Amino acid sequence: MTDEQKQGRVRAALVTVQMLFGINYLVSKQVVGVLDPAAWATLRATSALVILGAAALLLRRRFPRGRDVWYLAGCAMLGVTLNQILFLEGLSRTTPAHASLICAQIPLFTLAAAVAMRREPLTGAKVAALVSGMIGVMVLLEVDRFSLESEYLVGDLLVLTNAVCFGLFVALSGRVMARHDPLGAVTVVFLFGSAGIALYGADELLATAFGTLSSGDFGRMAYVVVGATVGTYFLNLFALKHTQASRVALYIFLQPVVATTLSVAILGEALTWRLLVAGALVLVSLSLRERSRRVRPA
Repeated sequence: MTDEQKQGRVRAALVTVQMLFGINYLVSKQVVGVLDPAAWATLRATSALVILGAAALLLRRRFPRGRDVWYLAGCAMLGVTLNQILFLEGLSRTTPAHASLICAQIPLFTLAAAVAMRREPLTGAKVAALVSGMIGVMVLLEVDRFSLESEYLVGDLLVLTNAVCFGLFVALSGRVMARHDPLGAVTVVFLFGSAGIALYGADELLATAFGTLSSGDFGRMAYVVVGATVGTYFLNLFALKHTQASRVALYIFLQPVVATTLSVAILGEALTWRLLVAGALVLVSLSLRERSRRVRPA
């Protein structure tokens, strides 16, 4: 397989991740409306671990060993335990629009962490791509109308902390991914991450009355576990095996564009100038980053 073919797979994986996450904001908001956030975080993480572990064993994938296991355990605390707890607790206290706007800043935290750890150089192309994408997302999500209302302040701060944790996770986990199988590595990440979440929400999960939930509720939960958890974490770690953390994070700018486009296509919402401008700026952002990668390989 040529390098261009490999990078084409990376791009496809990253676009798929953003499509899955773009839908996840609305679906997860509905789930935490019927389930306690702590119970749902525990169920989501443990279900994902079972699926990943079974797949890794059936496919006879190799798991990380030695010091890398404990390194991934630390990453899991950031990328799974704190990430999922803070996101769901925050989302239950704020709006999907607020959450998606705040999470769109993850590329900033990832690039800052990668540069601070001297894992990536800070180039003009990366800065230009970051700024273009951030402006596009802010236009789309109406940052001009954003306000820190007391009603949503706690939720917004929880989601912001979640974004910082996930940005650090992306920057840190890339360090060991080049030498491990993505499925084996993500299974180890979820082994430790789900254990941390269980300490937080096991009691709430055991107290949940699942008999009161509808088939639609179970369908939404299945989507989040299989699509927006197992699929996204695996594809992200696959991408990190083959490229820089800042490139992986930059594709997060696609999430709100995908979510809004789907609303226009499926729900019949009006096509606005904000979507057109934001889409153009995000595409410029990704183009700048992809061009810089060809000039200086990741």
